[in-house]
Formats: sequence, structure tokens, C-alpha cells
Amino acid sequence: MQGNVQVSRFGDGVGRPTWIEIQREALVENVRQIRRRIGPERLLMAVVKANGYGHDASLVAPIFLEAGADRLAVATLAEAVPLRQAGVTAPILILGYTPAWQAEAAVRLELTATVYDLETARALDQAAAALGRRIPVHVKVNTGMNRLGLLPEAVPPFLAALQMYRHLDVEGIFTHFATADAEDKTFAHEQLGRFQRLLAELEAAGLRPPLAHAANSAATLTLPQAHLDMVRCGIALYGLDPDVDECPLPPGFRPALSWKAQVAHVMALQPGDGVSYGHEFVASRPMVAAVIPVGYADGFPRAPLHWRNVLIHGAPAPILGRVCMDQTIVDVTDIVASAGPVRQGDEVVLIGRQGRQELSAEEVGRRLGTINYDVVSRILARVPRVLVG
Repeated sequence: MQGNVQVSRFGDGVGRPTWIEIQREALVENVRQIRRRIGPERLLMAVVKANGYGHDASLVAPIFLEAGADRLAVATLAEAVPLRQAGVTAPILILGYTPAWQAEAAVRLELTATVYDLETARALDQAAAALGRRIPVHVKVNTGMNRLGLLPEAVPPFLAALQMYRHLDVEGIFTHFATADAEDKTFAHEQLGRFQRLLAELEAAGLRPPLAHAANSAATLTLPQAHLDMVRCGIALYGLDPDVDECPLPPGFRPALSWKAQVAHVMALQPGDGVSYGHEFVASRPMVAAVIPVGYADGFPRAPLHWRNVLIHGAPAPILGRVCMDQTIVDVTDIVASAGPVRQGDEVVLIGRQGRQELSAEEVGRRLGTINYDVVSRILARVPRVLVG
């Protein structure tokens, strides 16, 4: 029934009875929401690292670009490869470290590299010279995140030194906020102040690159003074909160991802029957259990914390015993009593809405002691992604 309709979407018959649905219109509307906040004069960089936060970068990147994003960003060179293979021609910034041995690939793929040391800059310049090309680069500044980047006082001499490399286009300069998603914006303002003072110094010295950017999703939504020449949005474009408690999304944004499955098997349990490895759960009464074809090899965690329940027939179905690599057993006793039989092929919702019930990535994150970013990014590639809407 419901499940059979979903499976038919895979067409080639090689899908699985668990899948991710990505709502096209939600992605488009989220881009519109960001665009309304930044205006037409600023560029929008859509961050599609970590396989598009688990949404499938090759699936969502063209939608973001068609909806109004100007550029893309990934964490590593390897993440850019499938985008280029999929025909994406828009500029792609590698936000993280590009080792010297990847310089030639970065040039061949027409990527934009982040630089904060002369060794990497030299390798990129030499690779571009050998190929008869130029490569754009963005300089990373450490204003307080204390991860990658140059301290502000080191930036002017670094930019001056980059002028010796004739095959580099120093296109941008950026920093990253450590606390923009917190309610207390004190440190974010300090970071922005350091960056703005540096930009003014560079402007006076004739060294300021054309594109300055600092705002992630949280800063885009809550620190309009940080919009500068371009914003870099990730989590908000997928309709997920930058921070569920301190920086929730405003109205208008919509989550794009749902995770669904089909019931694989239904069985009766008698008092004393154990369930799954180790028999950590033993039935104390007659029960009805359902098996779903999802396990920890799909990113549905086993321990120490798990999902607690999924949705079947619009009601919670608690997990019984240990989550296995490819299967999970859930309790449908009360669902059968109140809503009628659960059958093989019935729809199961792991993230998303079913009837009046919703199980959000934010709620799952609370249960797992983590955040929504982690929940969606850990869903493995063997779960098919399907574009709907």
C-alpha cells in the first residue's frame, strides 16, 4: 500500500525498503527565506558539505542554485568531485585544508581553495601554471574559533606575499563564528569586530579581496551586520535549526528531509520470549512486534542511546532490545489494539510526520544527546535518497 508506492519511485528495482525523501519545494522555500534576509546585493553560498548534511549533495546542490544560491561550499576536495561529475559548474569553495598533493586536482576541477599558509599557496600556483590556468583562493582568518586560519595581524603580510604568485586570484577572505548560534552574542560581536577592523586595514592598504564573508546560518539570521559581501548558509537551507534551544529557525523555513521504511515482518511474542542479540528485552506479556529493515549500518544508532521509537500508523512504536546492523524490532502491541493490524509493507517514519505525529531531527538529537546536524549527517549513503515534490 503506502510502502509499495514508495518503492515504485526507485524504478530500477535496486532501491531498499528504507529511504530518505527530500522535499524539493522545502529546499526552494528555504533559499527564498534566506534571500529575503540578505537582499539581492549580497551573494549566497550554499554549504553542501557532508553529502549535503546527509541530504545528498548532488541532489540538493542544483536545486539550491536554481532557487537563487550563487555558489557552493564543501569541506574537502573529495566532496566536490561528485558535484562536478553531476554537471555542476558553479564556483565551489573548499572550506577546509587542501594538501599540496591535491593542488593539481583542485585546478583541474576549477575549484576555489582556502589558503592560510604559503606552502599551499605555492603548490596551487605551480599547479595552475603547469596547466596554463588560474585558481581563485580565499584567505581564512582566525578571529576566535581557533581552528584553521591566520590571526588577524598575520593577514596583511600574507596577502602581500600572495602577490608574488601570478596564477592565484585572491578572490575572498573569510572567518567563522564560534558562538553565533548562542543566545549570548557577546563573543560573536567580538569576532565580527576583529574581522571588520582587519577589513578596514586591508582596504586602506589596497589589499582587501573582493569578497569578505563571515555569516553562517545562525549569523545570517541573527547578525545582519555580519552579512558583508556574501553569507555561507548550511543547516538553515535544509530547514533545520542552527540550535534548537538558542537559535531556532523563524517561521517560514521547512525541514526538507524525511526518513521512511516499510515493515518487514510482524510476529507475536509470548511471555518469556527474548528479543534481538543478548535478549536484553524479554516479553512479560503477550505482545506484537514488528521488524523494520534499518540498523546501525544505516546510521540508526545502537548504543549507548538510540531513537527510542519510530512512527507506525501515526503512533509511537518503541524499540525493543538491541538495534542490529540491518534490522530493528519495535513494539506495535498498543498500535494494533488501537488502530488495527500492522502488516508487512506498512509505512514506518524515522524522521518526519505521520498523521498527527512528528518525529523531528531536533527531537531525535535530544534523545541521542547530540544535535540535528549529527542526526542527518550520520545517515549512511546506502539509504537511497529520493527527490519528491
